[in-house]
Amino acid sequence: MKYKEIDAMLHNFGHSFVSLMNYVDDQYIVDLLSSFARLSATREISINFSNGSVAPELPYPAELAKSIAFWQGWLPQHMHNHRIDAQALSPIVLRYRLTSLGQEVIVESTDDRGRQHKVFVHV
Repeated sequence: MKYKEIDAMLHNFGHSFVSLMNYVDDQYIVDLLSSFARLSATREISINFSNGSVAPELPYPAELAKSIAFWQGWLPQHMHNHRIDAQALSPIVLRYRLTSLGQEVIVESTDDRGRQHKVFVHV
């Protein structure tokens, strides 16, 4: 288990999820996140990749559900590629929010030692 690789793994995962390479049925997922963040009272969307839940609970399009399912399925292999034991991390949560300065993406988790990992991804 490589604890020092956790932040890099979280960053790579988050960056890939919000990149323009993540699209379903000709719909960019980052555009969907932006649209739904505008509908949220907090201007934030939170995705838990352990169980696939999205908060706040809004009627999301099928493209977003497909993308989350794909990335949720790929996450264990991604963690393995970084030599991280999947059992060593609590749920991995991606938070996408709109701020006065633009978009902000935060990916976070806690390891089995109790250390919280929180990385910012530039969009």
